[in-house]
Amino acid sequence: MKKILLVLILVLPTISLLGQQQGIKGKVEWISGNQMPGPDRPASKPLGIKREIWIYPATTLSQASMDGVFFSDIQTLLVKKVKSGKNGCFKATLPPGNYSLFVKEKNGLFANRFDGQNRINCVTVKPGEFTEITIRVDYEAAY
Repeated sequence: MKKILLVLILVLPTISLLGQQQGIKGKVEWISGNQMPGPDRPASKPLGIKREIWIYPATTLSQASMDGVFFSDIQTLLVKKVKSGKNGCFKATLPPGNYSLFVKEKNGLFANRFDGQNRINCVTVKPGEFTEITIRVDYEAAY
């Protein structure tokens, strides 16, 4: 009986740590065409799309080459690639930290958000949490 108790005391805390996960989850959406509001035209609804998301440590504008809206030559090391389903949903388990997310397009890696530190599409992962994000691929849209 003492052995069983000792095993439980040693094993139970590690089981809760193994189940603890964190990362990023969300949706990739496609927006194109004229998005200017008008009285006789409702806003178009974004469509979920299947894409590959490339995840890097937080990357600044000075750590990548930019050609129009597409990036290349990312100087930080690729952490992970994940794919969204045909509805656009994706999920990536990651250690806590700050990450830059890029969407792989035929002309390069796309991202369209920047923060006050010039980090590209930066997302923070906290311990034990999944950070939710919607990535809007809108380089063919007019606002």
